[in-house]
Amino acid sequence: MGRLVAYSATPPPSPSTKTLPWTHRGHQPQTPFFSLQNMDMGDSMDEETRRLVAKHQLEDGLNDSLEVVIWMRDRVGIHVTLECGGHEATAEDLFEVAVEQRGLPQDCDNIFSIWLVSPLLELRLKKSHKPFQFAQMWDEFCVLYTDAKPDEISRDEPVVMFQRNVFLTLEEEMKISNEVMLNLLYHEAKFNVIEGRYVVQPEEYDQLAGIQALIHLEHYNPSTHTQEHYKKELHKFYPEFMRKPKSSRFFKFGRNENEEEELLEVRVQRAHRQISEAYKDTDMKQALPGLYRRYLEVCWQYAFYGSAFFEGKVQKQVGKIKGHLPGVEKDFEVLVALNTDGICIIDHLREEPVLAVPYEELSWALDTNEEDENRMAVLLLQFLVTTEERKQVTKVLQVFSSQAKMMDALIDSCVKRKLQQHDQSVPDGATQESSPDKAQKYRNGNFCCKITNKLEKMTLSTYTLKGEMIKPS
Repeated sequence: MGRLVAYSATPPPSPSTKTLPWTHRGHQPQTPFFSLQNMDMGDSMDEETRRLVAKHQLEDGLNDSLEVVIWMRDRVGIHVTLECGGHEATAEDLFEVAVEQRGLPQDCDNIFSIWLVSPLLELRLKKSHKPFQFAQMWDEFCVLYTDAKPDEISRDEPVVMFQRNVFLTLEEEMKISNEVMLNLLYHEAKFNVIEGRYVVQPEEYDQLAGIQALIHLEHYNPSTHTQEHYKKELHKFYPEFMRKPKSSRFFKFGRNENEEEELLEVRVQRAHRQISEAYKDTDMKQALPGLYRRYLEVCWQYAFYGSAFFEGKVQKQVGKIKGHLPGVEKDFEVLVALNTDGICIIDHLREEPVLAVPYEELSWALDTNEEDENRMAVLLLQFLVTTEERKQVTKVLQVFSSQAKMMDALIDSCVKRKLQQHDQSVPDGATQESSPDKAQKYRNGNFCCKITNKLEKMTLSTYTLKGEMIKPS
């Protein structure tokens, strides 16, 4: 095992000067602060991935030292020299370095994990995984689990990232009071908001922008915090789809289209001024933990918070005249968000959630389509729906994705963990029916509270509770 030395924490360099933690492929990487796809293998490793790992087992006797940078979502990098066989260093070794350097509690491995992150793919590493080995396999991972073109894959490079553990439950996160932890969780949530993964109500974007402005710009000062000042910084406060010209935007989530839309710089200025007034008598250093938590509390309300994200496609019908023509099926791109409580589907183009289902109401299956190499693997999601006639039926949605195996493995792991937590919550001698499920205490009852399931946007098969298919009328 390699020895870890020469620790230092520095802000990340600019893209033109940034170097890889390792340079085994000999070209300059791209800055990895936007990820198109996210891979989390859950608690198990599928056979294809297992074969890849076996194929790339490191040779014995590699004693070279290795330079590694562990990045955080607050854009701080920890530089580490791995001496004497550093190629053998595990994710657990790098995790311990990050914990020591950031002054985190030693028992925070359920809260954060080591990930490999690139513009094309994100991979959560288990403690025993060797980051250098997985980086050597990156091209093959991208071929297996992304739809990227060969030239995109050849340019793609992973870096080591210290970020939220996808298996951290919301109930556990809500109990965190450590300022460093809250700071890292805040920066990760902010990243997901700005990247368009966390799609919230329009007024909540302003609320989040105001909190963010107070954290980073401190109290509102009318002489310096002008509309021109905010206009130059809008990319730091709002996702790209909100900054597009109105005519090119699809964003409709919770918005009244008849309302005249204010300029974003006006909205963030007002939000900054209002929250500054609320904290006018508060020392900023003392206020920071509460502000981090306040930002997170807005995000906690949504079904997609704390998820691993995957890209996929679902079918929808277009050009349908109700009751007469069958319509034409067309694929549209979605983000599939999976966390410890359930699954959420987000329309990637229109930037709006269209489905949220907790695991308690979900059945799923994987069809790899291995017999047909021209077809993507598909994740089948079945869930209960009450019709307008108050009849209960089940709907089946097909999600086509190169990462369907990864989604299947992660759902399986999350469901197993929920069952284990439920069993542990049942007191000795009590029946499961008589004991409340602690995992449902906060979010499961409100999993869809901010999201309206828009089933009409997707092509779904409908079945009776007896399993008989209902054909559309």
